[in-house]
Amino acid sequence: MKNQISRKEDKKSTSQAEIDKLRALSESVGDFIRYWGFRRIHGQIWTQVFLSKTSLSGAELTQRLGVSKALVSPALAELEDYGLILMTEDGKKTKRYSAAPDVIPVIKKILKERETKIIEEAKDQFEALSKIHQKRSPQDSILEEDRLQELGQMITLAQFALNFIIGQSDEDSLACWTQEALKAQEE
Repeated sequence: MKNQISRKEDKKSTSQAEIDKLRALSESVGDFIRYWGFRRIHGQIWTQVFLSKTSLSGAELTQRLGVSKALVSPALAELEDYGLILMTEDGKKTKRYSAAPDVIPVIKKILKERETKIIEEAKDQFEALSKIHQKRSPQDSILEEDRLQELGQMITLAQFALNFIIGQSDEDSLACWTQEALKAQEE
């Protein structure tokens, strides 16, 4: 009897440890995803839904994340609009959410719609500045010529890298991309 209680307590503490670590990971992904123009809650919710064995309700997500329903509800709608999560209703009309099976097309769509415009704007602004700079003599300019050219190269490289990612086949899996990234990292 005592061993049975001890095993239940061990199982409960292991389960709580997993829940705590999952919440910590969700927060980290939330912090990371903010740099991509999303809110922290988007990353937190997506991580929970992506890693869950079963679909989750809004109430389960608020409990898991320790946040309010008012924060979770609009974020769920936004993630659904992006196609990162899918909504279903159970027999009780409770909305439940699961992760989209393939995030690569979603990521590419977001990059194409948002980041492409940002880089194009930077390139346009760079070209406008370069035209003005070229009309001035080196003594009259406030710009360092070599650094101006280097910045132009960075913008071109960023545009090339983005176009490369967007141009990859949708059939390429996340595992394939990861494998290629790891190979490049080793070199």
